Amino acid sequence: MHSVDSTCFQNSEREHIEKIQAGHPKARTYFDQLVARYVSPLHRRCMAWLGCPHDADDVLQETLVRSYRYIHAYRGEAAFRSWLYAIADNQCRSYLKKRATHSQRFVSEELQEEAGSEDVCPLHTDGEGITRSVKSLAKSAQEVLVLRFEHDLSLEEISNVLGLGLSATKMRLYRAIDAAEKHVRKEDREVYATA
Repeated sequence: MHSVDSTCFQNSEREHIEKIQAGHPKARTYFDQLVARYVSPLHRRCMAWLGCPHDADDVLQETLVRSYRYIHAYRGEAAFRSWLYAIADNQCRSYLKKRATHSQRFVSEELQEEAGSEDVCPLHTDGEGITRSVKSLAKSAQEVLVLRFEHDLSLEEISNVLGLGLSATKMRLYRAIDAAEKHVRKEDREVYATA
């Protein structure tokens, strides 16, 4: 059951979206107010994907620009938060593809060392907020676990973000939890064996 505050926020959110879609003179102000509560979770999401603050900042900015540009396409069938996460995920995927292509063509180990570690983000780094066990899992398992437990999305919202049916989302989540638990148990056995 939704709380009164949650219902009020959803109504306010819906009103802001309607004003923006209608081309209200203060549309940009309404948009800024609308996305303010999502900026930090979206940035964490981008960090989990990309592992680099510079890249996460760039992708977050592009996510916000695209969501403002295409807000007229938002129909309200999914929660606005889910819609934003889907845009962020698509931007992260595109960025990773672009980065991989660029690195394969132009970046060698020597060039990265010459550039210095301050300005160059590593191609594969550990994302903040994701445990070592989760990082060892397949990307699809990491994705569903982070959405559920770090970003606190419901199964329905995760389903919308990932573009999966609800039953497929549940199955992916349960399999990811099972895989993470198995990995933790394996690590525990290895620790006790070496102690």
